[in-house]
Amino acid sequence: MKFFKKLSIRVQVMTIGLIIIAMVPVIVLNAYKQSSELIIDQNTQYNKELIAIMKQRISSNYSEISELMVNLGYDATVQNFLAESDDLTIYELAKKVESVMGVIKNTNPDILDISVVSNTRKVVSLKGTITDVYDAENIPEQDGAAHYAGFRKGSPTLDRDKFLFSMNIFSLGNRIPYGDNAGFMMIGLDVRSINKEIEKYPRLAGTNFYLFDNRDLVYSNSSQDEQLIQLINGPLLNKDQDHMVVETNAGARYIVQSHVLPEIGGKIVTATPISLLTKGLQPLKTKSYILVVLMLLIISIPYSILMMNLLKPLSKLMTFMKQLKTGNLNVLHSKVRLEGYAEIEMISNEFNTMLQRINGLTNQLVQSDTQLYQSELEKQRLQYAFLQSQINPHFLSNTLDTMKGIAISQGSRETYEMAGALSRMLRYSIKGGDEVSLGEELQIVNAYITIYQIRFSGRFTYGLVCPEEFLPLLIPKMIIQPIVENALTHGLETLAQGGAVHIHVHTNENGDLVVMVKDNGIGMSSDRLEQLNHLLHSEGKDSILNGHIGVANVHHRIQFKYGSAYGLSLQSETGKGTEVTLIFPSILPNAKSSD
Repeated sequence: MKFFKKLSIRVQVMTIGLIIIAMVPVIVLNAYKQSSELIIDQNTQYNKELIAIMKQRISSNYSEISELMVNLGYDATVQNFLAESDDLTIYELAKKVESVMGVIKNTNPDILDISVVSNTRKVVSLKGTITDVYDAENIPEQDGAAHYAGFRKGSPTLDRDKFLFSMNIFSLGNRIPYGDNAGFMMIGLDVRSINKEIEKYPRLAGTNFYLFDNRDLVYSNSSQDEQLIQLINGPLLNKDQDHMVVETNAGARYIVQSHVLPEIGGKIVTATPISLLTKGLQPLKTKSYILVVLMLLIISIPYSILMMNLLKPLSKLMTFMKQLKTGNLNVLHSKVRLEGYAEIEMISNEFNTMLQRINGLTNQLVQSDTQLYQSELEKQRLQYAFLQSQINPHFLSNTLDTMKGIAISQGSRETYEMAGALSRMLRYSIKGGDEVSLGEELQIVNAYITIYQIRFSGRFTYGLVCPEEFLPLLIPKMIIQPIVENALTHGLETLAQGGAVHIHVHTNENGDLVVMVKDNGIGMSSDRLEQLNHLLHSEGKDSILNGHIGVANVHHRIQFKYGSAYGLSLQSETGKGTEVTLIFPSILPNAKSSD
C-alpha cells in the first residue's frame, strides 16, 4: 500500500481502471463457467440417479429370470423329460415342456428363447434361436443357480441380440438319483429391453449408453465411437466412478459415469457430450460477451471524464509549476486556468492568488535587494576610496618631516636623492588605475627604502627575493609599501643598528601569490598581536578609529577586491620581530584584459 501511495495519480487511476476492466470479463465469464458447472453437476446427478434405477431394474430382471429358471427347471414335466429315454415319450413330453415355456414367455415379453438340454443331449427349445446351446463354455457352475452365460449377437434379419443365462438342473429322484445332474437350461433375454428403459427418460436423449459384460461391449444406444470406447474401457471398468471428463482426438469432450453390474460381471457406462449440456448456454454466453463489451463501454465513459476533469488539469498545473522552477519571473504575471471538478477550480483560484502575492513580494524583494546592493556598492566604494586616500597624506607627512630634518642638519646630496625618491612615489601614487604589476610595486618599495636608508644611514639592511616570472603579476597599487613602512617605523626605528627588512616573494600550494615582509625589530606582545588580528577581522572603520591604518587598510583592500580567501596575516614575538604575509591571486595582465 505504501508503494502504491508513492505512485502518481495518473498511474494509480490507470491501475485501478485496468483492474476494473480486467475484473468485469472475469466476473462475467466466471458466472458463465459456474452456470456450466451447475448444469453439468445437475445432469451428472440426474444420470447417476437414473442409472441407479436402471441398475436396480436389471437386478430385478435378473432375480425374475432366476426365479423363472428355478420354477421351470424343477417342473415335473421338465424333470420327466430330462429322465425319459423313450423317444416317443420324449416327443410327447417335449410338447408339454414347450407349452410350459410359452406360459413363462408370456409372463416376461423380454425373453426371446428358452432351451432345456438333458444329459443325453436331448433339447427342447421354444424358438430354437440359441444355436450354441451345446458349447461347453455355456455350461454353468454346478451350484443349481442362474448364471450369466454371455452375450450373443443376433441375426440382422431373424434374430436379436440377447443376454444368455444358464442354470444346472438337478434330479428330484424320478429315475435319476436324487441330486444328480439331470441337464441344464438356457434363457435368452432381449438386449433391447435396456433401450426401453432409456426411452422412458427424455432428458437422457443424446446420452450414450455402453453396456460391458465381463469380456466385451455388448450394447450401445448410439453409433460406436471406437476412440471413446477405448478411453472408457479402462479404469472405468474396474471401479465405480462418480464422473470424469474425457476428450477424444477430435476435441469432443464427454462427462462419463460408470456403475458396476455384478449380475453380468460388467458395467454400465454413460457418456454425455458436454457440448450438448452447454448448448442451452450458448445464448447466455453470447449475451455475456455482449454484456462485457457494454460494461467496458459504460465504464470507459466515466473513466474518460475522470481523466479529463482530474488528470488533465493536474498535468497543466504541473507544467506551469515547472516553468516557475526555471526561475522565469515573467510566469508570475500570468495565471493558470484549470477546468474540471469544483475542487480543481478552487485550487486554480487559490494558486493564482498565491502567484499574485508572490509576484508582489518578489517585486518588493527585488527593489529592496537592488537598493541594498547599490548601498553596499556605494559603501564599499567609499570605504575603498577612503582607505586608499589615507595612505598618501600619512606617507607624505612622514617623508616631509624627514626631509625637513635633513635639510636643517645638512644641505647635502642625500636631500637630492630623497627628493628624487619622493618624486617617483608621488608620480606612482597619482598614476591611473588601481592595479599595477608586482615589479612596479617593488620599485616604489625600493624608493621608499632609499629614503629611509638616507634618513637612518647604516642602521638597517634591506633584502629582496623575487623570481622574475612573478614581476608581471598584477596586485593592488600601494599595497606592499605600507607594510614596509610599518616594519621600519614600528619595528626598526628604535634600534640603533643591526636592523633588517626582507621581502620574499613565492607561491603557495594553491598557486596563489605570497609576499612575505619580515623584520627583526622589537616585535609585539601576544596581547597586542591578538588585538591586531581581531581588528583585521572587524570593519575597516573600527581599525581606523583605533589608529592602525596601514595593516588594516591593506587587509581590507585585498579582501574587498579579491574576497575573503585572500588578505593579510600577522606573526610576531616580542624582541624577535614581525612577519607579515600577503596573499593575492596570481593574475597576469593578459588575463585581466580578457575579463
